[in-house]
Amino acid sequence: LQDRYHNTIYLTEERWQHITNALNHPELSDYEEYLKITLQKGHRRQEPLNPRKYRYYHAFDDLPDDVNHIVVIVLFGFDITESGQTVPNNYIATAFFKHIRLKD
Repeated sequence: LQDRYHNTIYLTEERWQHITNALNHPELSDYEEYLKITLQKGHRRQEPLNPRKYRYYHAFDDLPDDVNHIVVIVLFGFDITESGQTVPNNYIATAFFKHIRLKD
């Protein structure tokens, strides 16, 4: 996927299984498309204690219970290819529902 800032971000099957695991956030299993929308249209904030970590969030009107946002945590980094080229390695670490109080 590409976020709204043109960064390529990926979600591995292992991470999706971690996110939707019964001990983590199984309620997200039906919301993978919303997760993608959050990256493509949502806002983001850089975590102050870890500058590689960004919190993306986006409001939705049809989420369960009293939650109104999906939050996606993305870790930004780089890898070096065998030829010595630096390439982005930005991936989704986790995601969850959250109620965020909207300003008037």
